[in-house]
Amino acid sequence: MPWWPYGFERSPGAPGVVTVIQGAGETTRTATVDVADARTVEQVVDVLPGPEERLWRIETSLYSVIWPEEFAIESAPSGDSTPFYLWGPDECLIYPQGPVARDRIPPLVELAGPGQTMLSQQRHDPDLESVDIAYRHEGESWRQSHHLVPFGAGRAIVITAQAPAAHADLIWRAAQAVARSVTAR
Repeated sequence: MPWWPYGFERSPGAPGVVTVIQGAGETTRTATVDVADARTVEQVVDVLPGPEERLWRIETSLYSVIWPEEFAIESAPSGDSTPFYLWGPDECLIYPQGPVARDRIPPLVELAGPGQTMLSQQRHDPDLESVDIAYRHEGESWRQSHHLVPFGAGRAIVITAQAPAAHADLIWRAAQAVARSVTAR
C-alpha cells in the first residue's frame, strides 16, 4: 500500500524485487522491497501479507489487475479519473477508466477521433470487446486501443492503451492481459 504520490518499478533480473518511489521533487523517497523479506518502509510503503499466487497484481479499492512485466506503475494526479498509470518503453501507456455506467460509454467503434483510423474491432468473448486505432502524433505513427470489460450489473471498465507503432504488439498484449485479469474485490 503506497503513500501517494507513488511509483513502482520492477528490478531487471530480480522478479521479486520492486523499487518504490514516494513523493516528488525534493521530498522523493525510495525503498527497495524484496518479497522474500518484505517489510514496511515508513512514509514510503506499507507492506501487508498477500496471496500465494506468483504474479504481481495491482489492487484498487474496487478491483485488481495483473501488473505487466514491462511496465512501471505511477499514481495518477489528484482528481484524475484513473487510479494509476502503467508506463512502458518509449511512452507506452496503459490506464483504466471506471467502473462507469455502461450506457455512458459510447460504442467502441465511435472512439476514433479526428485524424484517427479504426484498424479493427474484436469481440474476444462475451466479456471482452476491443478496438485498435492508428493515428499520427508529432509526425510519428502511434496506436491506441480500448478494451471494454463488463464490471457488475450495467457497469464497465475501459482499459485504454497507447504507444508508438513500433510497440503496437507489446501494448496490445499487455492491455489485453490487464483487461482479461480484472477481478472485483
